[in-house]
Amino acid sequence: MEITLDDLKRRLPDPDDFKATDEYYLTLAKYIDKLWVSMKVFPEINEEIHKSVVVSLVSYYQDVIADAGLWRAFVMMCRKLYRRPVPFYEEPDDYIDYELNQIDVQFIVWYSLESQLGFNGLVSPYDPDLLRFSRQVYKLFDFLYDDAPEPENFKQLMELDLDDRNQVREIFKMSGWLFWNSYFLRPVSKYAYEPDISEDDELTIDETLTDERRLRITFERPTGPLALLVDEWLRLIIDSRFPKEKRRSEAQETHKYYKALKRATGGKEIAFFATYGDLDDFLVGRLGWNRQEEGIFPQMKDFSDFVVFATPEKGMMIVHNVACYIKHPDNPLYDAEKSAAEAYRLLMEPAVCPVDLLRYLFEKGLVPDAAYPSGKDAKKLLHDNWDFIARMYLRDFYRGD
Repeated sequence: MEITLDDLKRRLPDPDDFKATDEYYLTLAKYIDKLWVSMKVFPEINEEIHKSVVVSLVSYYQDVIADAGLWRAFVMMCRKLYRRPVPFYEEPDDYIDYELNQIDVQFIVWYSLESQLGFNGLVSPYDPDLLRFSRQVYKLFDFLYDDAPEPENFKQLMELDLDDRNQVREIFKMSGWLFWNSYFLRPVSKYAYEPDISEDDELTIDETLTDERRLRITFERPTGPLALLVDEWLRLIIDSRFPKEKRRSEAQETHKYYKALKRATGGKEIAFFATYGDLDDFLVGRLGWNRQEEGIFPQMKDFSDFVVFATPEKGMMIVHNVACYIKHPDNPLYDAEKSAAEAYRLLMEPAVCPVDLLRYLFEKGLVPDAAYPSGKDAKKLLHDNWDFIARMYLRDFYRGD
């Protein structure tokens, strides 16, 4: 395997413009490649994944050296959401925001590996090879840090003014680069929206501006490890502006189905049913819906383990095949062993569980046996990071309204 200048420049805003610092970072990438081989880490990983991880590491390092803003935006948002700089890892006393840190390197290695393996929870953030390799890469980066040349490739991004109408084309171009090519958003974007497109068949940044499908995806779909829209990423990077939080209006009326469910359950917003017949009887007998010859929801007849849940804003939702994961005093369907083995699906498989129910379950501690699919301390890892895991793995479904 050989890492080329094209491999590195493909992740930069101006891949066709040669900069004096490019050769320095190519040499660094080749050194990290040799370090990986000499340490004999991740022997099962193929060369393409290996190359992708190395390129991501060098791209992260360039971002930090230049203070280009991608990594800074992520840390800012993690601080706001989770009161720590990165998911999974405890913050050490000597951590410095937006500069080089060992746990940041660990996260980049994990994120790059996990994306290349299909976002299936196959890599634990505590994997021994991951921690050992990250430690050595960090030592190398730290040794070079004060003398590393500032990359010249991020100038276009850093000079953007998002409120300047004369920069519309530049804003569109940087949005396309961020979404499809940058080391930090690309892992999710490619996996979710262009999984079958090879490196050789990818559109250029300029071609993205004339491709209707790609342009629509760029501005309408969330991406990156925090399920943010590209506009939200840009605001964070350029203006340090956080995304607006959705809040319920004081004037918004409580949904009628929320009221109906609470009346039917004696004041509870959640109920459990083993079979479709049980669910249908509840909807007719307790909620007063009209009985239908084929059942009220005939498309659900082949499912079981139902949860009926309601919120004041959105009303009622019916979810199948998940009651077995939920430990609740009113739920006789709970299966601790099955929950321990499978409940991670609520956070990691799109369309298994609506986000409103998901938040309710984890905020109330109703899925105590759920565990990350791999590695040590899997239960603690998942519960300490459940919101982040849901954001990264569910994407559109996390943002669902």
